[in-house]
Amino acid sequence: TVVNPSNLQNDFALTRTFRLGGAQSMQVRWEVFNVINHVNFNAPVASLNSASFGQILTAGDPRIMQFAVKFTY
Repeated sequence: TVVNPSNLQNDFALTRTFRLGGAQSMQVRWEVFNVINHVNFNAPVASLNSASFGQILTAGDPRIMQFAVKFTY
């Protein structure tokens, strides 16, 4: 049995909608994934024939931010 490391990921989103008159509006959105930038290791190599058996060779995504603006008319 191979035990995988635990995952911890906190996401954050901030949204604000501005009315521009009539039916028009503008929405501003900021999103942050993995806010605390915690390293999330992937599963170790499980192939018995591999020279790197049991080693963790990769990790998940670091902190990622994105910004968006949406116009509705």
